[in-house]
Amino acid sequence: MSKQYPIHRFLTCVLALVLLVATGCAAGTSTPLVTPTPSAPGMPPPGVPDPRETTRAYLDAWQAEDYPSMYGMLTSISQDAITPEEFSDHYQGISTEAALKSIDYEILSALTNPDTAQVGYRVFFDSALAGEFRSDTLMNLTLEDGQWRVQWDDTLVMPQLKGSNYLSMVRQGYAPARANIYDRNGHALAAQGNAVALGLYPDQIDPAQADLVFAQLSELTGMTPEAIQSLYANFPAGQGWYLPLGEFSTEVISPRLDVLEGLSGIEVKPYKSRYYVEGGLAPHILGYMGAIPPDEVENYMRLG
Repeated sequence: MSKQYPIHRFLTCVLALVLLVATGCAAGTSTPLVTPTPSAPGMPPPGVPDPRETTRAYLDAWQAEDYPSMYGMLTSISQDAITPEEFSDHYQGISTEAALKSIDYEILSALTNPDTAQVGYRVFFDSALAGEFRSDTLMNLTLEDGQWRVQWDDTLVMPQLKGSNYLSMVRQGYAPARANIYDRNGHALAAQGNAVALGLYPDQIDPAQADLVFAQLSELTGMTPEAIQSLYANFPAGQGWYLPLGEFSTEVISPRLDVLEGLSGIEVKPYKSRYYVEGGLAPHILGYMGAIPPDEVENYMRLG
């Protein structure tokens, strides 16, 4: 036991010395030890932007229909694959076909690797024809020059548009017709009803019937025979050109129908339409139904 005692004492002194040195070092420094904290699941590594911010910016631009800004967020490879015009037409076509009034979105998840990321999100669509519906999809991103860029894919709109799939809406039935308008005595001023389109094929007029043809047309339209003839004076001969002369209610045409149908060159075509009494009364109040101008067709399709 006497041989072990000095060793025991020596170890005790060494231990005490180590503790004193360790304590002195801790007290004499102002820089704490820092232990790196690993990134939370789905979060980018330190110094790398959050891909969810790029996703939000892209979807915010979609909400605002700011397609040039969306295109500017694509990867260089994606921009090589689709032109700005094709990109805008794609999104505009979907909005028109689905009669979209608006969209909203919600970020669901994010997965980040060193230079790629994937963000899951849900899009809420509001259609003038189909009502509200939603779709869950994914956005793949690539890190370029320290910024996340979007990898273009049709599935950014909805996952069902993968490959050669496309969005199409089948419009069945008819949109509600405008209401009838009556005066205080119950007489219709503008109403849905049976109407007749009256027209003329000048090169089909039988010379033996010409006087009767122009007499009937003059009585119906209020134009003189000379005024009617001047309307087709420049038509090429023998080309089967059609001259529309007006629309009339069946009540006006019915008493003359047998005579009109027996005259060569005159065409009477019945159809159902919105009819305006006496050619239209108080147009600033009633308004008129007319053909949609070609440059406004897309806007009306968006409205359903």
